Amino acid sequence: MRKLMIAASTSIALMGFTTGAVAQDAPVPQQQQAQPQERVSDGKLQQVVDAMSEVRAISGKYAEAFQNAEDQTKAQEIQQKAQQEMINAVSESGLSTDEYNTIVQRLQTDEQLRERMNELAGE
Repeated sequence: MRKLMIAASTSIALMGFTTGAVAQDAPVPQQQQAQPQERVSDGKLQQVVDAMSEVRAISGKYAEAFQNAEDQTKAQEIQQKAQQEMINAVSESGLSTDEYNTIVQRLQTDEQLRERMNELAGE
């Protein structure tokens, strides 16, 4: 479970950076925040598990190069390349980056959703 949560945290940080530039900065109305969240289907959750696995692999693939980058420009290039690969991996799993980020964020606070995900992931 800890592995998946670490990957989820990494995923949020990396994916959020990329999608934040595209997303509107409009505030969310208070009543919309209070609404109950939709149930995530097992199919969607399995897509998240699959995408998260790929995102984790991509993150690992670029971690050393990012840490050892000669300068900030090179580090940004590496980060952008990794982020693009992560976006592609999420897309190939059948999810939009918004769907992926929303579900991953819910995993941080929704114990039942985390338990379901762990069952699907075989942990």
